[in-house]
Amino acid sequence: MPIYEYRCEPCHHAFEVFLAMAGEQAVCPRCQGTQLQRLMSTFATVGGRAAAAAPAPAPRGGCGGGCSCH
Repeated sequence: MPIYEYRCEPCHHAFEVFLAMAGEQAVCPRCQGTQLQRLMSTFATVGGRAAAAAPAPAPRGGCGGGCSCH
């Protein structure tokens, strides 16, 4: 299910919502409004892969021992 981000026009509340079907209407959780502005979602990629899938860089000066990185 995709996650969509919206901002409610009447109350200015920004929120995320899972929508199972493409035609499903999102509703503001604060005021139950349906006058919503869809926001641009941000995400990070590294070389075409999601940033979460990329290994974290080793701390400067090595990892602290127990391996062969230094």
